[in-house]
Amino acid sequence: MATESLAPVAAITDLILGTLTIILANRAVNHDPHKRFTALLFGWIFIFFGAYYTVISVIELRYSDAVFGWSLIQFGTFEPSGTGSFDAMVFMSYGFQAGINILTLALALHLPFDLGSGRGWNAAVIGVIALYCILVPIIVIFGGFSITVVQSIMIFTTSAVWTMLYIRGIISELIEGNEEARSISKGAGLLLIAFYSGTMIWWLSTLVLANNEWFSGVLSQLSGSSSVLYLLGVNLLWVAGLMPLGVLLIGEAARTFKKGPSLLSIVVFVVAVIGLINYFIDLAVSDILVSCYETECTELPAALSVWETLTTGVLSFLFVPLLFVYILIQYRLVDSSSDENRNLLRIMILLLLLIVSSSFIEMVQSLIPVPQMVTASLLAICVAFFIGWEEKITGWFVQESADAESVTGDDILAQSFGKVTMLMSVVLLYIITISWLFATMGVGA
Repeated sequence: MATESLAPVAAITDLILGTLTIILANRAVNHDPHKRFTALLFGWIFIFFGAYYTVISVIELRYSDAVFGWSLIQFGTFEPSGTGSFDAMVFMSYGFQAGINILTLALALHLPFDLGSGRGWNAAVIGVIALYCILVPIIVIFGGFSITVVQSIMIFTTSAVWTMLYIRGIISELIEGNEEARSISKGAGLLLIAFYSGTMIWWLSTLVLANNEWFSGVLSQLSGSSSVLYLLGVNLLWVAGLMPLGVLLIGEAARTFKKGPSLLSIVVFVVAVIGLINYFIDLAVSDILVSCYETECTELPAALSVWETLTTGVLSFLFVPLLFVYILIQYRLVDSSSDENRNLLRIMILLLLLIVSSSFIEMVQSLIPVPQMVTASLLAICVAFFIGWEEKITGWFVQESADAESVTGDDILAQSFGKVTMLMSVVLLYIITISWLFATMGVGA
């Protein structure tokens, strides 16, 4: 039973959404400048995610026999193969991941509300993003790929910022009776789920250190030994997912008991249950994981691949873009007042829903022997439903909400938006160029 990768779908979805978001942010001249800038950050996060998943898709298609996985990028366990095009793709992945990390931290400093102020605040943020994206890929390529684990400090910092904002909001709502504070806790919680669900679904394995057993198998395949600081960096990345989920579970459980369930609480509970199941899956396949560093790696069960596709794949590739768009519109980061912008938002929402639904149907077909005529009929039903209910679906996304009032911050000059777009385009091109250049020169091989 083969499972299809969702990376190409995520690449197309994120690139389209990123382009539309950047267009909306640049042309909404009468919209709140802080919200426009935050939307611009979101747009470039979409673009960098799309570029990252595009590279992953190319590697999966062209180099299907190559050893490549999530840990290779996050933990810097890559060792150049000497194949120029393959190494270039991996170098790009490191560069795009660095861009995602710094852009996410910048977003945490601006949403749900601006944590900085002053005339040069946004200019400093833009400068740091550009400098980081220029320097870090070079340092990683020449200094050794394990250096990339230092970025776990930034990933943890971003997680800590949103977690503290969530705690502040949920305490203000439940203890002080401030209903408006829910906008802050909900925004911070949704952002934590969107960016950290990939590690959150291993929360129990992290808590009981079962992840270390899996990672020992990864380390056993490397030529050199790893330092204590490196291993601390690896565990810090896992904690960046464990810590916020623990806080979200306590906060949403208390709020659900007092006020009933919400979108955030349902998502948090689902992620927690997946993490619980994943721990027992780890126990079931522990002998296979141990075999990787004692003898030879035994092939993992096919059912595990199916489960990972239905959980990690759906969460990362299909659900996260939906969550991003919901946050963008719910917090009015993009202007939906004009007819022109509202039409563009309709295109964005319907396109996203159609891509997600069709991808999910195709994925189910690859897992379960369903006749193609049945899946084609289901897809036609989805298309008819979305077209027929287009107005109500769009209305649900763009309905008036008090959440938008919580997003406040300093102004930014109108001409800066075009300059930021140009700067980030140059940075993206720079990462692609140096990756190809140094890979073909055999750097690190």
